[in-house]
Amino acid sequence: MNFRLQIYFQKVNDRVTTVERMLSLFVVLFLVFGFNSNVNAQKGSKIRTVVIDAGHGGRDPGAVGKKSKEKDIVLDVALKTGSYIKQNLPDVKVIYTRSRDEFVEVHRRATIANENNADVFISIHCNAVKDTKVYGAETFVMGEHRTQANLEVAKLENAAILLEDNNSEEYGGFDPNSTAAYIALSLYQSQNKTQSIQLAQKVQEQFTKRVGRKDRSVQQAGFWVLYRTAMPSILVELGFITNPAEEEFLMSEEGKVYMASAIYRAFREYKIQYERENAVPPKLTPEWEEVLTQKPQEISQASKPSSTPNQATSGNNNSVKPTESTASQQIKNEVIYKVQFATFPREIPLNDSRFSKITQPEVYFHDGLHKYTSGNFTSFNDASAHQSRMRKNGYDDAFVVAFYNGQRIRIDEAAKLKK
Repeated sequence: MNFRLQIYFQKVNDRVTTVERMLSLFVVLFLVFGFNSNVNAQKGSKIRTVVIDAGHGGRDPGAVGKKSKEKDIVLDVALKTGSYIKQNLPDVKVIYTRSRDEFVEVHRRATIANENNADVFISIHCNAVKDTKVYGAETFVMGEHRTQANLEVAKLENAAILLEDNNSEEYGGFDPNSTAAYIALSLYQSQNKTQSIQLAQKVQEQFTKRVGRKDRSVQQAGFWVLYRTAMPSILVELGFITNPAEEEFLMSEEGKVYMASAIYRAFREYKIQYERENAVPPKLTPEWEEVLTQKPQEISQASKPSSTPNQATSGNNNSVKPTESTASQQIKNEVIYKVQFATFPREIPLNDSRFSKITQPEVYFHDGLHKYTSGNFTSFNDASAHQSRMRKNGYDDAFVVAFYNGQRIRIDEAAKLKK
């Protein structure tokens, strides 16, 4: 190529890049400041409301296979998923963005979740590509697309925006076919991303291990409906209806039941884990408040309570005599036992009211979670006795953990070190 032509095309490319950057910046500013949405991390210690979104509907068929339409398959799976949740988790309120074949705007789907203060948002879809050999299930969270394939999925699902009246005003000029727009959208970082990924991983595990679908893993891409929701949110792609075998499976009653039950089981596991990690310590009876709030020296001098808190035990034979020290005063090369009673995904200050009745509350970071303990003991038996007291007062999952030089170790390793 002529050298002058090379320079000319380089200048053209530079101008295009500059225009895309300016467009991206404009969209970013609109996304950040153009809405007055209350987007906060999931609050509360319980999951009480889930919004299930059947993608597309009405005049928007979604992806189209040889025999099926996406809107029909996902509606059946969404209704079945909600039914399983209602039957087995009666404490959870289920809300559908649509329960029949009707067109619901993308922005309206997110608004439904936000207005109902949902704790979880699950959007259900089917995929489609030109290559009929491609198959498998994948689950998306809001984020930056890493591959062209992920970008194409986002474009396909966001295309419903173009069917809406006044979409230019509602979405601030967002073009679902513009790569630059997705670059801007991907810069948005959801506060619920970690929890969304946890839920997405559980969905994929159920799809692959229980239903036997091909695992296309957890993915990230810029979906408008996920961007607009203010709670942990995922977008499930059940499979490719452009693949003949997968289309037949997803059209079948058996396939819909399997996929819906898989989403339900994943949601149930996520709910159990979330509520266990964010459990609010129960209110203690006056008798046990006195025991658990005593200082180590007071405990060692006091008699250990009997199996019922209202009965005091006299004599020194049943007394608890732990030789304790705070974490900062742990003796080097000494095994320390503690009683772990709570785990949270985010750190909670030790002066929080939930820990006001706990003896020597401490926190350590392990396996990506903040874990809370009570007491410091050099004797496993003393720690075990403290564990029993805490379990009797509502901390059913309390258990003994061991540390050596400030590091968490296994109980059997601690026993060997003690010897």
